[in-house]
Formats: sequence, structure tokens, C-alpha cells
Amino acid sequence: MTVPQKLIQGTALAFALGLTGVLIVGIWQGGSQKAQQAALQTAAKSDAEVTLKDMEYTELQGGKRLWTIRATEARYFQGEQKTLLSTVRVAFFLESGDEIQLESREGSLHTGSKNIELWDAVHAILPKGYELSSEYARYDHHQQTISSESPIRLEGPDVRLEGTRWEYRIADSRAVLEGGVRGTLIFLPPRAGKGP
Repeated sequence: MTVPQKLIQGTALAFALGLTGVLIVGIWQGGSQKAQQAALQTAAKSDAEVTLKDMEYTELQGGKRLWTIRATEARYFQGEQKTLLSTVRVAFFLESGDEIQLESREGSLHTGSKNIELWDAVHAILPKGYELSSEYARYDHHQQTISSESPIRLEGPDVRLEGTRWEYRIADSRAVLEGGVRGTLIFLPPRAGKGP
């Protein structure tokens, strides 16, 4: 081998090693940048949204339970101060010891106001065997009311009612049904063996 051939081979080898080094550094930096971008996107997403499975929260006032909310999934959005809920169940605890049970497929809990909205197949179980069905219901924490502006059906042991607006005042244990109310009274037959 002559000197010019050794020089050419050495130069080619040095060039190849240098090119390999540049490629390795470039690939490493590219991978590092992708990892940094992924980390930044994850951080941005975690700032905007937190997801919990099987969430349960109880609101207390003066050591007494006001209500408990449960959901199979809760997604919290800090910017909106709102938690979106899936498969929701809410229990309101009344002074009398009775409970109001509300459930729906979807809902939201507003963190600041503690108001609750429920939609998509809302079903409520009220004291004394009454049940209510609607597509939407709203709980106003400040006013302590549950209401709905969508068509509803109320059924109980002796009555069936339909209307377009409904409000339940928790403090008074009183329900108000309005808007094109239609009802059916159900009279049970007298018991046998009872005289006049």
C-alpha cells in the first residue's frame, strides 16, 4: 500500500467516523427533542385536565352531610372550574332523615359554586315512593333546590303527573310542578271486609 492510498483510506475512515458521530448526535438530539415535546404536551394536558375513576365526594356543612356525589369517571378542567362526570349518582340528605337519590348518564359539578347539572336519562327517587324522570336536572347549592326546565314525568303511589318545569325545595321538602301539567289519580279499591 502506498502512502497516498493509506492517506485516502484514512481520510475516508475519518470522514465515515465523523459522519457517524454527527448522525448519532443528530438522532440523539432529535429523540431528546421529541421526548421533551411529549413531556411538555403531557404537562400541558395534566394542567388542563385531571381524570379520576370511581370518584366520590361528600359536601358537609356544620358537620352534617348535605349531599354525596359519585361517578364512574370524573374529568376536572381547572380553567372552567368544572368537573365532567359519567354515570352519576347524587344523594341529598334531608333534615327528616329521608334522602333524594338522583342518577344520570352524564353530569357536571361546578367547583366554585358547588352547583350540579345532570343530563341524559335523569332519574330521581323522592321521599314517600315518588319517582321522577327527565332529560335534565340542576341542583342550585346556594338556593338548595333541584329543578328541571325539560319535560318530566312524576309517578307515585297514587298519582302520575307530567309537566315541563319542576322544582324541589330541599329545605321545605316541597315539590312544585308547572307548565302544561297533566295528571292521573290512581284510586285503590276498598279493602274487602271493611264496612261503612
